[in-house]
Amino acid sequence: MAKILKMDSALGATINDIDLRKPIKQAEVELVSNALAKHEVIFFRDQDITPEQHKAFALNFGRLQSHPVYPTIEGFPEITILENNKDNPSKIEEWHSDMTFKKIPPLGSILLGKVIPKNGGDTLFSSLSAAFSDLSKEMKESLEDMTAIHSFEHGFKESLAEPYG
Repeated sequence: MAKILKMDSALGATINDIDLRKPIKQAEVELVSNALAKHEVIFFRDQDITPEQHKAFALNFGRLQSHPVYPTIEGFPEITILENNKDNPSKIEEWHSDMTFKKIPPLGSILLGKVIPKNGGDTLFSSLSAAFSDLSKEMKESLEDMTAIHSFEHGFKESLAEPYG
């Protein structure tokens, strides 16, 4: 059975002993779902999977979506290519939650690191539930009745005009 190793931080856990190259069992889907709900970010280390395997794993958790700005893997419009370097900088350098501007936002994102630099280039995660939990009672009460409008245009205004094919 797979093991969940909690990180020494507000969020995150690593799940060992699930091979994402193979179809996963219903019990493993439930384990991953429960771990995601509890730990907010799940890591699977050393998983060299194909686009087909990536998609098959993701389909265990619901309908897939494509991103309207980034290029995708040929034949897999649901798999976005996030590639940046000195000559091709990231499109967004702000804290954000992926695609919350959608009418029905996705449950999450499944990232697969292909080329990872020795230094820098980190993907950082933040727990909004932990941040809220740490607020004073008065601040929580002042926020309770507030709503937010999530707009695509704010975070991606620089790339909206760029053609993608």
